[in-house]
Amino acid sequence: MWCLCEKCEVLSMGALKKENYKIVRAHYKCIRCGECILNCPTSVWTRDSKKYHILAIMGSTGKKNPRLAEDFLLWSCEESIIKIIINTYKYVIEYIDLNALGGKEHMDYIVDRTGFMEFKKWDLDGVELDDIAKVSENIYWSGIRY
Repeated sequence: MWCLCEKCEVLSMGALKKENYKIVRAHYKCIRCGECILNCPTSVWTRDSKKYHILAIMGSTGKKNPRLAEDFLLWSCEESIIKIIINTYKYVIEYIDLNALGGKEHMDYIVDRTGFMEFKKWDLDGVELDDIAKVSENIYWSGIRY
């Protein structure tokens, strides 16, 4: 049974289910809207006291190759996100092509050129993730999706 009541079914997009008399979220169905928390009629679903974030990367609005950002890291704490941002700066300093576009090479082009695995290695260097965190194994940009 995925939904606990009609309101849950509509507002949580079917992402809540009952397991062993406990309410749990089906992460693969979750669209991260927060409606389950805001509108639960029984208040059984609440926010964790620790704030978790989602890190999406490499979206681009360029005229030639626009693409939507893809989820890189799900459910990461703020401390880890800050370390990843610092690591991203280190990665860019190491790999930016100062001759490309007058030294204004976009991040997505750097990742395309060096490869996602290299980017991932740099970004996660020294970062300790919580057990709940999920890191993308690889990211394949599929182009525009409607």
